[in-house]
Amino acid sequence: MLTRRAALLGLPWLLSGCPNDQSLVLVGGDTVNAADIDREPLRLMPTGALLLATLDAPSLFQSSAGGDVARVVQNLLPVGPEAGVVAQRDVKRVWGGVYAMQGADFLAVVQGQFNVEALQRAAQARVQTPSGAPLVATRYGSYDIYTVANMGFVPLTNQTILSGNETSMRRALDRLRYGRLTVDLPGWMTDLLAQVTGGARVQAAGVPGMPPVATPRNENAAFALVGDISREGVVAAASERLPFLTDLGMMRVLGNFASPGMNLVGSLTYPGEEQARLGAERLDDLQKLAYLASLMATWGFGGRMPEMEVVQQGSSVAFATKLDTSLVSLMFRMIADLTAQKPATPGFWGF
Repeated sequence: MLTRRAALLGLPWLLSGCPNDQSLVLVGGDTVNAADIDREPLRLMPTGALLLATLDAPSLFQSSAGGDVARVVQNLLPVGPEAGVVAQRDVKRVWGGVYAMQGADFLAVVQGQFNVEALQRAAQARVQTPSGAPLVATRYGSYDIYTVANMGFVPLTNQTILSGNETSMRRALDRLRYGRLTVDLPGWMTDLLAQVTGGARVQAAGVPGMPPVATPRNENAAFALVGDISREGVVAAASERLPFLTDLGMMRVLGNFASPGMNLVGSLTYPGEEQARLGAERLDDLQKLAYLASLMATWGFGGRMPEMEVVQQGSSVAFATKLDTSLVSLMFRMIADLTAQKPATPGFWGF
């Protein structure tokens, strides 16, 4: 059995409104079968994503953190029970993207089984959402965008709903309105996201025969995160508090929700070996950061930050770690609060 550190060195792949007829969606004056949108949700994602992620929702709902995700779902679909949406039953997969369009913008494609007519009726009839804030309908082309403050949703088909802040949803709808329904994302991003759909293992490189890195149970990946944050100024404020982000280019992460809560393996790519060496040192010292300890305390987390295996290989840094249930719950509380506010604010990137 290889050690965790040796196994990390074996990560070459990681290092390197709606129309009335729900079977059709208007695209650039033409129509497209709704099944085409349901089959390839990444077609809806605008270009220029800083971060992209996909999540197998049932894996999350069945985990110890399942109860903490309720607020996140409520923020993505801010309607009451009359809409007929029960997240644990209806939501199957979520695709998400973070952009820098007019600040920090967030888009999600929520997939599952929905009654779009009931959802629209509930949205149109509701004066206030469960949070007490008013739900506002805004017409955009052939679609109604339903928002609370700056966050909201657009029902597309009985299996696909857009959610996010208004700017990102408009850009996604533009892809439908003007016939740009293609996947305009780098191959290295879509390849890793496909690992979740294809049932990749959360182990060293996801390669059969390699020993587990992040979990002895060798569970299927439940989520993936990819990103390219190399654009100048994107994470300048955040890198002052989290130094390993300095000079960071690409990131790749796979994970699941198995014991002890969440298991992660991933890699960070820097412009050169020296930047990667510094990145590895800073990542290895993550639990020593006073800012991070203060942030965790603010959110009510009294435990220790998890230990992390970190290995540099050339201009990339591989890592593996395990998060316990209390820290996973804390993460989802933070996500819920972020999706509840207007993302397009100057302080968003600086946390």
